[in-house]
Amino acid sequence: MAEDMDSISRQDFLDSINRIAGSVYDFHDRFGIPAISVNGSSDAAFDRLRTRLAYLVEESGEHSRELNQGNLVDASVELADIAFVAMGTLLELDDMGARACRSVAIKNDRKTHETHTFDAGSGKLVKRQSRRA
Repeated sequence: MAEDMDSISRQDFLDSINRIAGSVYDFHDRFGIPAISVNGSSDAAFDRLRTRLAYLVEESGEHSRELNQGNLVDASVELADIAFVAMGTLLELDDMGARACRSVAIKNDRKTHETHTFDAGSGKLVKRQSRRA
């Protein structure tokens, strides 16, 4: 399947994701942005997560605006901003965020051509219907 991805190598993609993840980590460290305490008051944790959600909504709106105006380069930068904020939220969730990343990776790694198919109409990967005898 990698042969279908002819414009960027796996390593170049991983390097770019690693670069932004490192930037997220350094940004939070530089500004002393604390982890969200999931052991303390759940109200405080949810308040912080709602604030982070507002950041994601703002970035999503900026991405949408650029996309709707046909500005592909600017839309891609705004999409990377969404990833930056999402990664920052995962970082603020500390170990819980890291476990969530691993869990999602494992879940998606288990999807195969036998279990899922690409629906060209929607552009989504969908679960195959089980065949019953």
